[in-house]
Amino acid sequence: MNNFVAKESASMKMVVSFLLASLLLSGCVKNEIIDRIKILQSLGIDIQGDTIKSSGSFASYEKNERSQLLTAEAQSFNGAVNSLNAKSDELVVIGQLRTFVISEKYARKSIQELASNLLRGPLVSNRAYVIITKQEISSILSENVKMPPFYLSDLIKQNIENANTPLSNAHLLLDHYYGEGQDVYLPVLDKDESGVLHMDGVGIFKEDKLHLFLSDKEALFLKILKDTKTMTGSCEIMTKQKETINLKILHGKHNIMLEQKDTAVISLKLIIELKDLPKTKSSMDKSDLLELKQQIEHHFASEISALLKKFQMNAVDPIGFGEIYRSKDRNWNEREFKTKTYPNIKFEVKPEIIISQSGVGIGAEQR
Repeated sequence: MNNFVAKESASMKMVVSFLLASLLLSGCVKNEIIDRIKILQSLGIDIQGDTIKSSGSFASYEKNERSQLLTAEAQSFNGAVNSLNAKSDELVVIGQLRTFVISEKYARKSIQELASNLLRGPLVSNRAYVIITKQEISSILSENVKMPPFYLSDLIKQNIENANTPLSNAHLLLDHYYGEGQDVYLPVLDKDESGVLHMDGVGIFKEDKLHLFLSDKEALFLKILKDTKTMTGSCEIMTKQKETINLKILHGKHNIMLEQKDTAVISLKLIIELKDLPKTKSSMDKSDLLELKQQIEHHFASEISALLKKFQMNAVDPIGFGEIYRSKDRNWNEREFKTKTYPNIKFEVKPEIIISQSGVGIGAEQR
C-alpha cells in the first residue's frame, strides 16, 4: 500500500512539473494568431523613378471577405516591403508567400536586389513563383484579390503543368543567377482587355537585366529544351496544304550532346496528340500520318533552331549551353565562352514525333 501511494505521489509530481514547464515555455514564445496577422500570398514590386513600390495581397479571415491589397513606397526593396507594416493594423508576415510579381520596369533596371533578398530571406519558400508582368503591379494584384485565395499561384502552377509556361521558381532563379553558364528566365503574366489574368510567354535576362521577351509559342520550345517533368503544352502548325492543325504535347524527353567543340546536337522525343484534323480529312490512314509526322518534325526542328539562333544573336543563354560546356572542360572560362564559343555554336535539332492514337479522327489506319 505504501509503495502504491509513493508511486502515485511521484506521478503527480511529474504531471505538475510538466504543466509548470509548459506554462513557462508558452510565456517565452510569441503567439501569432491567424486572424490577428496578415499573411501575404502575393507580393509585387514596381519602380517609379527612384522609388520602389510594393503591393501585397493577403487572405482576409473576416466574414464575407476574400482577399485584400496593401500598397507602400520606399527607396529600397526592403524598405518597400517593410513599409507594408506601417499601413497595416496587424502584423504582416511573408511565411506563406506563394508568388513574387515584378514589373517590366523593375526587371529592366536590375534584379540584383531581389536575388540578394531571396538568398538571405529564409522565410520565403524556394518554391515561390517569380514572374514578370508588363502591366502595373497594382493593376495585376487588384484583379487577383477579386479571386479566391491562392488564385495567382494556382494559375501559374496549372500553366506549368498543362500549358506552355516553363517551370520557374525562387530556387531556379537563384541557381541561374548565381551559377555559371546559364541566364535567368522568368514567366510573363499579362491581363487582357476584360481584366482576365493569363500567362503569356517568357522574359530572358542578360546578366541581371531583362533583355528579351519570348512569345507563348517560343516559351513552349524553351520549356521543351529545359523541363524534364512537365514537357507539356500546345501549339498550332501550318501544313504544306496551308491548313492549320492544333496539337498537344503529352510528354517527352530531350538530350543535348556536344559532338564537336562547335556543334551541339539536340535530340527530342515528343508524344503528341492531334486536337483536330485538316478540314479536307475526316480521318487519317498510315500514309497520311507519316506525312503529317514528318511535317511536324520539320516544323519543330526549324522553329527551335530559329529560337536558338535568336538567343545567340542576343548573347543570352537560357538553355545553359555554357553549363554543358563547363561540365566537359575543366579549363572553361565564362567570358571566353560568351564572346568566342557561344556565338559560333552550330545547332542540330533532331525531333522524333510520336502521334498518339487517341486524337481526333485517328485510327482509320486500323481498318
